[in-house]
Amino acid sequence: MSQAPIALSEVSYFFGRGSLRKQILHNISTDVQAGEIVILTGPSGSGKTTLLTLMGALRSPQEGALSVLGRELHNSKEKQRAAVRREIGYIFQSHNLLDCLTIEKNIRMAMQLEGVRGGEAGKRAQAVLERVGLGEHAHKKPSALSGGQKQRAGIARALVNRPKVVLADEPTASLDKQSGRDVVNLIQDLAREEGAAVVLVTHDNRILDVADRILHLEDGHMKSLSEAVSEGTSRMLNLLEKHDPGSAGYLATLAFALSRIAYADNEVTDDERAAMRQILIDVGDLAEAEVDFIMELSLIERHTQTVGEEPAGERSGFDDEKSRHFIDSLYAIANADGHISPEEVSEINAIAHEFGLKDYRAR
Repeated sequence: MSQAPIALSEVSYFFGRGSLRKQILHNISTDVQAGEIVILTGPSGSGKTTLLTLMGALRSPQEGALSVLGRELHNSKEKQRAAVRREIGYIFQSHNLLDCLTIEKNIRMAMQLEGVRGGEAGKRAQAVLERVGLGEHAHKKPSALSGGQKQRAGIARALVNRPKVVLADEPTASLDKQSGRDVVNLIQDLAREEGAAVVLVTHDNRILDVADRILHLEDGHMKSLSEAVSEGTSRMLNLLEKHDPGSAGYLATLAFALSRIAYADNEVTDDERAAMRQILIDVGDLAEAEVDFIMELSLIERHTQTVGEEPAGERSGFDDEKSRHFIDSLYAIANADGHISPEEVSEINAIAHEFGLKDYRAR
């Protein structure tokens, strides 16, 4: 088997020297394969951007082994890292386009660094702009484009040289829901077509479904998302116990079940999120920030769930009132967008079966 485009083994990184030296990353080990999309999550300050800059040959790790495109970067010199950087596509939260140039010229500049000029550069620029839906905007300047269009232009520039590694740092943070979804779908399509290894840093839980694998960083330590969710679930149960010890298990189970319905069609809409939030507020008398924490955790937990796996929390023993409320709540999420899909009905049936509940609303 050929070496992965990105391979890390026991990588550590430090800022500062002497008494001010602080460890930012602790013994990070992972590979990213060709054609694979890995999403990196974690709270602010957890080391995500530092790790991305190491993968992008912007820094050299002080400890461990880091190979990018077959070249070892541990204790590497700037000249060596510069050569690697020319083979990487970078997508940033800020598009970083030059306002004085047209979109096409911004993209052609990236090719000039690789020695591609003239007619070949023009053909490749136009082709990649067509691919990202900006073919008609090639001669416009960035100021004439929307935020989503600028981000698409940034993606076109990152991919025009057909890199084998693509690194994206919060590419949807400044975009609305639809623009963000379009951007990640585009990254996904192009990565698969070109066979690139993609690492995407994000706080946006709405786009987790594009990942082949999700890794979580916290305080510089890497965990699987399942481990992070397990710890978060414990925090959630402790929070609910403080509010209402008698109903904590029911609330946790309800939150996870609602997220399963929201994810039934692989996309959580804003209406579904609003409905989930209101149901949890009504039932648990929780603060909005507490509801948001529980909701986001439940949505992430749903993404990590394997087929047939039951949600965390209480599994049986609902009285009639709770059973009816439980089923009604599932249908409320399914109908939040005004339409109950076959996928949502199937998921409701599966949940009712797992919990031994009768779906009194089934036809």
